[in-house]
Amino acid sequence: MESHPVNSKLLSSIHRVAKELPPIALNSLADFLEESAGSYSEALKARVLSQLPNLNFRRAVLELLEDWHQASTNLDSQSIALALRSAAYAIASAHSALSAEIVWTGPDVSNIPVRKTEQVLKQLIQEAQRELTIVSFAVYKVPDIAEALIVAMDRGVHLRIIAETSEVGEGKVPFGVVAGLGAEVAQRSEVFIWEKSKRPKGKDGKHGSLHMKCAIADGNNLLISSANLTEYALTLNMEMGLLIHSQSLASCVSNHIDQLIHQNVFSLLR
Repeated sequence: MESHPVNSKLLSSIHRVAKELPPIALNSLADFLEESAGSYSEALKARVLSQLPNLNFRRAVLELLEDWHQASTNLDSQSIALALRSAAYAIASAHSALSAEIVWTGPDVSNIPVRKTEQVLKQLIQEAQRELTIVSFAVYKVPDIAEALIVAMDRGVHLRIIAETSEVGEGKVPFGVVAGLGAEVAQRSEVFIWEKSKRPKGKDGKHGSLHMKCAIADGNNLLISSANLTEYALTLNMEMGLLIHSQSLASCVSNHIDQLIHQNVFSLLR
């Protein structure tokens, strides 16, 4: 059977309609096209558009129908319906595999949906079942977080903390993990540091800093934020980050940290 390549403009229109129309409207459109079971015609176009009272939806579908007509392919209306359903499924699958939420500390000034940094971090800790990695430049005065970490370890969560300390940070942070989270958290978790001897130095002789901030739970959810693990960063400062729901990205960051440990860039604090 002779194959006919599908016009890229038509594919783009199919994707746009599948993305813009709500599921109910898209399913109704696909059902109508399947029942029509024919090739493009002006009469079919008129009947399809009459099913769409929303002006924006009509514009998107009109563009699709015109691109279908201009493509001059052997695709019938059932093929277009199948393409729409396939595109909608692919879009939904991609969204479930990778979605993100804005995480914010600061004034509430808009209707844009954002989540509070402390709330998100607590949720990550509370929902972790196997492993939790927390990386922060500064750690200080967060008793609620410390308590949540203890509860997580009580249910069997393996906790890794990577942080700057007063000993290796050249005075950049006044407190370490013990002072910031308490002796119990420090003793029951694995605490890693970036030793001064392994850090690059600038021309002025000053060493680099461990300035990354993130949290990874069970290799599924990843929080990347400007916020340190401190009271001010979680309650008073302006801080912004993203909570990313993606096994692929979370595992990628977790594996990167694993390599930093295995290659002795990060050292276990004893």
